[in-house]
Amino acid sequence: MKKFISLSFGVESTAMAILYGKGAAAIWVDTGIEEREMYDRVDHVENMLKVIHDGDFQLIRITPSVKVKGVEVNTIEGAAILKNFFPSQSARWCTSLFKIEPIDDFLSTQGECELMIGLNADEAGSREGNWGLNENVKYLYPLVDDDLTRAVCEDILNAHDLHPNMPVYMLRGGCRMCFFKSQKE
Repeated sequence: MKKFISLSFGVESTAMAILYGKGAAAIWVDTGIEEREMYDRVDHVENMLKVIHDGDFQLIRITPSVKVKGVEVNTIEGAAILKNFFPSQSARWCTSLFKIEPIDDFLSTQGECELMIGLNADEAGSREGNWGLNENVKYLYPLVDDDLTRAVCEDILNAHDLHPNMPVYMLRGGCRMCFFKSQKE
């Protein structure tokens, strides 16, 4: 059975790729508005994971194609301009349209497969993954199953010199337009 990892390049998903990535393919969706440092990180981590897994690691980079008012766009910014409003806490369309749906669309073409999602043991019960749309996909939470907390994931990343250590403006991710960022960010 094909195995996939949902990889955002944050703490949990990168730790998951280190622990469970051999023989698996990781999926990353480029929203088109990531900070330059995020693109640098994607390239660096991909290369390191190939070394860690003796070449038995693949990263699938997906560029979304979203139809907004009859026009195909592949960036959140392009969609926001056509929609005439940006994503917000009450209208968080960015994650569903530009991350979840493109991954689900890709997985729907892969036959029976598994998708590993990076919720950690600290999040078990308080948070659920936004997955489950495809009947051909078995959704797994290996960090929860193996009782791996965020602190353990950070230790794993530090041991491989792959901790994100991003600038303050990227503490909540690499998207330049994220509404969850604080004023400082």
